[in-house]
Order: sequence, then structure tokens, then C-alpha cells
Amino acid sequence: MTSSKRVVETTPQISISSVKEYVSHRHPIIQLNLTSSHGRQTPYLVNTARTECYFGGSRPWFKCILCNKRVGVLYLNEDGNHLFCRECSNLRYRSQAVGGSNRMLMRYFDADERAEAVFEGSQKVKIWHKGNPTRRFKKFLKYRQQAERLSRLFTN
Repeated sequence: MTSSKRVVETTPQISISSVKEYVSHRHPIIQLNLTSSHGRQTPYLVNTARTECYFGGSRPWFKCILCNKRVGVLYLNEDGNHLFCRECSNLRYRSQAVGGSNRMLMRYFDADERAEAVFEGSQKVKIWHKGNPTRRFKKFLKYRQQAERLSRLFTN
């Protein structure tokens, strides 16, 4: 089954975390520069909002110009001249584009990659703390067990 929907993972995007220091309560509109494939930069205005956090501070959001929904990520449309939320951009995740046994195979590789990422982090993994396994090591074991279970499905 093929679909005309584009995939989130291959679509140019901007996250609110990359511009959060420019978002304020008094100035809810920020200017971004969209760069075309020819290298030409075009100014682009984006509406933002902030929500108060329970324990103080606030969290910034983009506002989609089509649906006015608060989102953390905006995606470049096919024309390359507007930024919309995932739904308005008609995007889906890679896992939604795969079906059947291919999805199971993708889950196997993802679980294996997550297990390796947890175990081979930037620091050495501490396995025990005060006689108990650490949370990171438990997470590694969970992902490793998931990968092994999925691998048994494909090898049998």
C-alpha cells in the first residue's frame, strides 16, 4: 500500500527548542529566514505562544497558521515557502508508512538501535547502584529483550 503522504523524518523542519530564546510574551511573532534551494533567503513570520508551567516558568510553542494549533515543530511544505504543523502538512511518521512483516522488521532494528544507544551512551553505563540495577541498565535490558524476541520471529 502506497500513499501520497510525505514522511516526517525526511521533511525539513524547525523545532521550537532551536528558537525558544527569541519567544516572549510581549512579542509573540518571530521572524525566521527560509533559505531556498538556490540559496536565496526569504523572511518568514511565525506566530508563537507561551504557556505557564505548573512549577513556574513558561513553555514556548509555535502556532500553525492554518489550524492555529500549538505545536513544538513546524514542517516545510512541498513548495518550500510555508511552515505548517504535521497534520496540516499532510505528513506521517515512517512507521505509519510500513505495514505487515516490514513493520516488524523495522521494530526489530529500532529496538536494537535503542538498546545500543542506551548501553553505548556518551558515558559508561553504571549497571549497579547500591546493590540494585540502574534505570538505564533496566531500559537496556528491556530493549535488548524486545530485539531478541523480534529476531526470533525472523529467524524461525
